[in-house]
Amino acid sequence: MKKNLLDRLIDWLGIPQNSVEYQWTRSKIYQKKLQWVKNFWIVGGLVMLAVAQPAFILVGSFFLTFLSFGFLERQDPS
Repeated sequence: MKKNLLDRLIDWLGIPQNSVEYQWTRSKIYQKKLQWVKNFWIVGGLVMLAVAQPAFILVGSFFLTFLSFGFLERQDPS
């Protein structure tokens, strides 16, 4: 099986692949959330292009980054 660039980089850096955090990034739920984040960024980017104000673009980028990190974070089932 041929590895993609990201998997080769992970191997080269020596990141342990048996950790809970790494396994979370390979789950179907994470991949689904990643698709949602990608769609949010596409829509947000189009809105930023339509408004075309540097301050709006900066604040919008920071806000979308914050939402991306929060949405993709693994939630413990406790």
